[in-house]
Amino acid sequence: MLISLIIPTRERCHYLAETLQSALQIDDKQLEIIVSDNASEDETFKTVQAASDSRLRYLNTGRRVSMRQNFEFSLHNSSGDYVIFIGDDDAILPQQFQFLRRLLDERRPDALSWDRPTYGWPIEGYGNRTGSVKFQRDRVYGSLERVDCIESWRRLLRCDLRDAGPKPAIYHGCIARTFLDRITGPNGECFGSSIPDIYVSYQAVLNNADALHSPHPFSINGYSPVSTGGGHHGYDSKDPRSKPGHQFGEENRQDPTQDVMGYALSVPLAFFSTLETIRSRSPIAIESPDYRAWYHFILSSARASDQETSQKLQVILNEHAEKTGTQAELVEATHTPAAVVAKFRKLTTWLEKLRALRHRKRISAEVEGRNNSLTAAITYDHVLGDDYARILDGTRTAAKCWKAAMRRCRQPRSLAQARRAA
Repeated sequence: MLISLIIPTRERCHYLAETLQSALQIDDKQLEIIVSDNASEDETFKTVQAASDSRLRYLNTGRRVSMRQNFEFSLHNSSGDYVIFIGDDDAILPQQFQFLRRLLDERRPDALSWDRPTYGWPIEGYGNRTGSVKFQRDRVYGSLERVDCIESWRRLLRCDLRDAGPKPAIYHGCIARTFLDRITGPNGECFGSSIPDIYVSYQAVLNNADALHSPHPFSINGYSPVSTGGGHHGYDSKDPRSKPGHQFGEENRQDPTQDVMGYALSVPLAFFSTLETIRSRSPIAIESPDYRAWYHFILSSARASDQETSQKLQVILNEHAEKTGTQAELVEATHTPAAVVAKFRKLTTWLEKLRALRHRKRISAEVEGRNNSLTAAITYDHVLGDDYARILDGTRTAAKCWKAAMRRCRQPRSLAQARRAA
């Protein structure tokens, strides 16, 4: 069974080099590693060319396209029975990949998702937790669970995102080619929305996919100054650090496949716009969402200091409310005190973190003087070891595996594997 690991990239060769090395360390011959270059003008091609591996393929779009188009381009040029996308500042966990394959071989689901730890590249001004990784017992040695897609769809419609549970994913998750073929439109496009990963997740729950979730990581979600999501949604519109997001927006506007609400200015709006796009283009009628809840969620997402974005969001929602006849819901959402809701969310998040403190550990991702997505992957693999095999076999409890992992946290780590891959 061939697995395609796809890394879309655009002028981020410094980050891509480390991400690529994490993939090349995987000991699996039935793996296809694809770097899909969105017409970069930096050293991206040379970075890929320097890595000698028969499993590695380099693609180039030939011209600057949207993220959705790059996803579509790379998917059509891949051959895997299962497809995984990760970002060019992320990392795959090489030693844990064997367990991912085992689950796919044994269960053959439509989709398999997993908990993904976050790693911040250590760059000044990006917080004091960058350059480290966090371990949480129930999110590294939890039991495999089946995703209730029907309930996930109900929660999505009512904007109950905090308790929605895991969803099928193609970004830091994998989807079967057979399922992707099922959701491919008559025009041959699989990704029918501007945010391709959200689109596939929503289609999976809407179509009640046979989906599994593993509370055990197989990849690391990295963030850096070049991250599109962080750059676009993490700063005020006039902040220089929002440049990657503005580039994303310009490319997105050139894409002939547009969402029904246009370009998403915030993550909540992207979630909702994708949902409405799927509903509007579905050949069968899909029940309406809770517009008041969604409108409030979007309006309360903007930073208080970013009046420009707040005003733009209001305009977009006004237009959509007129089209859908939901002006009353928008008025009600607009007059709901955002500060009260924000305080409640902050309190519940704090309580969740407090409950998890007992079984949580954060350590530096630095290895032999280096600190990047590759060393973060090496750190995670070192601490996790091969204990997940015992969880899958039922021969060891999560508590015992956790104790062993905490002992390994104190042991030194090495770049030897990275050198061999290079």
